[in-house]
Amino acid sequence: MIAEVGKNTLFLCMQCGTCSASCVSKSSFNLRRLVFESFSKNRDFKDPDLWDCTTCHNCQSRCPRGIPLTEMIINSRKEFVEEGFVPPEIRNYLNSIQKFRNPFGQPKHRRVEWASDLDLKILDSSDTEFEWLWFVGCLSSYDARAQEVARKTARIFNEIGLNFAILGNKEGCCGNDALALGEEGLFELLKEENESIFEEYGVKKLITSSPHCYNIFKNYYGIETVSALEIVHRAIKEGTLAFKHDVEARITYHDPCYLGRYNGIYDIPREVLKSIYNIEFVEMRRIRENSFCCGGGSGNFMRESKSRANVSRAREAVQTGADILAVSCPICLNMLEDGVKSINADIEVMDIMEIVHLAMFGE
Repeated sequence: MIAEVGKNTLFLCMQCGTCSASCVSKSSFNLRRLVFESFSKNRDFKDPDLWDCTTCHNCQSRCPRGIPLTEMIINSRKEFVEEGFVPPEIRNYLNSIQKFRNPFGQPKHRRVEWASDLDLKILDSSDTEFEWLWFVGCLSSYDARAQEVARKTARIFNEIGLNFAILGNKEGCCGNDALALGEEGLFELLKEENESIFEEYGVKKLITSSPHCYNIFKNYYGIETVSALEIVHRAIKEGTLAFKHDVEARITYHDPCYLGRYNGIYDIPREVLKSIYNIEFVEMRRIRENSFCCGGGSGNFMRESKSRANVSRAREAVQTGADILAVSCPICLNMLEDGVKSINADIEVMDIMEIVHLAMFGE
């Protein structure tokens, strides 16, 4: 069965092919076929390539009829999850989130090891005073490369005098990818747990490092949420963040799907980069709402990629002649570093927080 977004809505489709042409996974996933099958009497679309969709939202944002295609894909996944029709690697991904509250199968007691030698306020009692809760996220807690960014982010926050705390081992998964993969029940469980913890500690305002966490907290939890980049941007404007070192480099920027197309944050990352001394900023061919996905969304950063979107995007960055490909998402960081390595390109992939750290501390 194919989950329906609404029969009247789908009848708007004129089979123009814009969605398929825009799809980062078009080499394996036929979105036009999915729409066509939704009208078929024989609704037996159980192609495992449905899970290759990265929920990048490009098909929906470019659809001339405004059909909610991303929602249709997620709804179809929900039905297949209920029926038990889930590829093994997706099932393992979801099971890991359910058992360990992270997709890596790592125990929760290791969640804060990255910060063991840092001067951070970890919530251990309900009377701890703080303004912001920094929700570090799964990748920044467990992935070695993303941990480097988290450590530098913590130093930046401390330097600008931000009153923040982290949950440490009490932190769980935000649930964004669980929902995108169709595991609505698991998402609701994670949401209930997170909201209970927020209530226990009096959390009113969140900072996120991952656009995926940002998206789910802002749009599904209804709690005040900002990205780490927005904190830095505010500090630059207010004069509490000072750059003391030049960064002589030609830099291009990759818009992550969940920060850009989902939430419309395009200018802030660019303004932060342009405020750093001696940076030459250049744009790739596909930017902002037309940005090309890194290929890692919806759990695909842990699967063998068929589309090689990260390689295509790395080539686009190389074409600009940039020294640094800047990102603002831990998934994009991993995917595009792999893409750059695959083509043996002489370009460094850095999170914007690392570039800010370099301009502040010279390292």
